[in-house]
Amino acid sequence: MKKNLISILSGGLISVVVFTLAYLILDQSHIDKFFPRNNTETIIFFLVVIIAPLFAIFIHELGHLLTGLALGQKLKLFVVAFFGIRDDEGKIKVFFNKSLSYFGGVAATAPETEKDINPKSFSKILIAGPVFSFIYFIISMVAFLKSDSYLNSFFALSSLTSFGLFLATTIPEKSGIMFTDRKRFQRLNTKGITQEVETTMYELISKSIIDNSFKNIDVKKIEILEKDHDVTIQFWAAYLRFMFYKENGLSEQENNAMEQLAAFKSEIPKSIWNSLNIE
Repeated sequence: MKKNLISILSGGLISVVVFTLAYLILDQSHIDKFFPRNNTETIIFFLVVIIAPLFAIFIHELGHLLTGLALGQKLKLFVVAFFGIRDDEGKIKVFFNKSLSYFGGVAATAPETEKDINPKSFSKILIAGPVFSFIYFIISMVAFLKSDSYLNSFFALSSLTSFGLFLATTIPEKSGIMFTDRKRFQRLNTKGITQEVETTMYELISKSIIDNSFKNIDVKKIEILEKDHDVTIQFWAAYLRFMFYKENGLSEQENNAMEQLAAFKSEIPKSIWNSLNIE
């Protein structure tokens, strides 16, 4: 709970800083242009308050998705707010998202085959989200400063939200219990135990996605994850070991692994725990 509260407060603080800086930097004419000046702009403004931030999130997640596809990976999941696309046994399906844990946006791609598992490609996919957010921030800000139309508020809010997303995914090391895009990119490209851990995590998860099963993952590699003292990595190590024993029908080892996994229940958000269907 404390970690989630810190994450929420950090995100709120970043938003306040971004809007404050914008207010201080922009001249009065631009500030006036942001607010509605007639009835039509008022209607558009209230719609934009909802649409612009969601579109900024869409662009961020699209960066992850397009980079993954360009590097030869396949789409597994793409969600922004209520809109979702997923791979369903080789078929792409559109669905109505009801999961609050995905509401803030998620994009997941996976290697087609085991030989396509490439940590360097994955690091590029990670950093693509912040890069797309920064580029969209620049484009939207230029559009706001250089034009004057009914879309003034859209460009302004899109720009500020994108800049906030860029900061939120690059400055902090974590968002809740998860490493941010920048931190994971850094861990994958910094030689040492953290690189070994991140590479192993990526390889094990990718293998399970390709096989649609944890049955064939290299269980010995889980020991590498346990070298990292981060509680989230320790949780994933326990989960992977539990699933390996469960799917291979090793009941005694499965029970022991479940006991170890249960020790993390208070550390892991309920939404993540439930999404993994841990009994």
